[in-house]
Amino acid sequence: MNDIIAVTTALLSLTATNAFTPSLSHVSSARSLVNEFQSMHMSSMDDDELSRLIGKRSQIKRKKREEIDLEMPSEDDLLESLGGDPADLDLDKMPEFQTKREARVPKKPSEDEKKQDTPAEPEFNDYYVDYEDENDFHIPNRMGVTTRCWGDEKEGFVSSGKLKKQAIREGKFVPGDIQVAYNKLLTEGIFLFETSPDYGKVMASKKLSGEDIMARCIQEYQETESTPLIVGTYNNQLWQRGGKGLTDSLSKSCEKLEVSAVDVYQIKNTGWLPSGGLVKGVTEAVVDMGTAGYVGVKNMAPIRMRRIINKLDAQGITLTTNSFAFSLVNRKNEKWINACKLLGVTPLIENPLGSGLASGQYTASNPSGGVAGAAKYSFETLDKLQPLHSVLETVAEKVKRRVKKEMRDIKDRGRARYGPPPKVNTDITTTQIALNYIVAKGAVPLVEVNGPSQADEVLGCMGWSLNDDEVSMLEAASDLCK
Repeated sequence: MNDIIAVTTALLSLTATNAFTPSLSHVSSARSLVNEFQSMHMSSMDDDELSRLIGKRSQIKRKKREEIDLEMPSEDDLLESLGGDPADLDLDKMPEFQTKREARVPKKPSEDEKKQDTPAEPEFNDYYVDYEDENDFHIPNRMGVTTRCWGDEKEGFVSSGKLKKQAIREGKFVPGDIQVAYNKLLTEGIFLFETSPDYGKVMASKKLSGEDIMARCIQEYQETESTPLIVGTYNNQLWQRGGKGLTDSLSKSCEKLEVSAVDVYQIKNTGWLPSGGLVKGVTEAVVDMGTAGYVGVKNMAPIRMRRIINKLDAQGITLTTNSFAFSLVNRKNEKWINACKLLGVTPLIENPLGSGLASGQYTASNPSGGVAGAAKYSFETLDKLQPLHSVLETVAEKVKRRVKKEMRDIKDRGRARYGPPPKVNTDITTTQIALNYIVAKGAVPLVEVNGPSQADEVLGCMGWSLNDDEVSMLEAASDLCK
């Protein structure tokens, strides 16, 4: 290497002094030798520098390990710090050090957390919660349902299958329609259901009588934990009269309904003087067996009602309800309502819509009532009721405007303090006017509900009422139709 450098240097010197004139090939070779030398020299310097830095880093790491080893206590020091003697411990029998992470166990929620996580049970509005009831039996929203048509093919019941449009227009309904209607009613606050062994008894062999369908509705209802208020009926036929006949019939009804007791058990066909056997049977059912909570009667005039009240009082039992017919087209039992209020008995009203005449469903201009098939009433009958039907529409429009204004006022007054007001129907129909007329008279209507649309009609009665002027308008129109 030194000889190459010397020769190259000499050549360059001679060239510089013009003592030697090399060829182009000589100059090129010399310059190549110089470049190669410089490259080798630089590469050697880089390798030396890298080796030096690596060595220095190794020294630093070694020094740090030595410092850490000096700081770590020995096994003897550890044992002494724990208060033990190293000689007394067998290190070979020490438990093996576990490096596995402890399994994660889900945290069990507390009872308070469970309550918070559980969705709140849907609430319903009882607009008559502060109503001065006639007795201890409170009926939410002063509205009830009768199961009179359930299971009765003559009333449009179809046991199974999907209905065609024509059948729906004819007013037919299936068990599924009843279930949907029942769910709506119970969820929104209509709890009272009146039933009887006579309702749909032809379908009893197929488990589709009124009581059978009621039991199915109760079992399949899942929306809330609410249960219905059941009003059962004792038909009190001649061959059944007596205490044993009453208790046996009630036990069979409870078995069909799959309940331990009904809320009210009403007696039909009591006769002029209720027999001692009936009173004894009622006492046994309410007091001894506990299969009925309260006692009621059907179609009992005020004088007879006073007599049975005296007999029941002697047994420590209160007469709770009396069911009878009343509507805007049949007001002959209006005095019965007043007598019930005086005697502390809740009046339950059968056929409150007058079979469609009191609700304006069937009118002279709409004799079919929107139901396919032959007209149900003659034109003479419908024409006679025109004044009532006209006033029903007038009152419906008047109430609609009034309720809308009342709801706006409530919303404006209570928005900041109480939040949004409950939703109240403002699309008032003549059917709802007829039903709330019954409520305004102090009675509880028992409405035929066989499907969802009828349930919606009933629910639309909640949250508003008729004032005295509107009641007077309806009664004046009713008087013109006599």
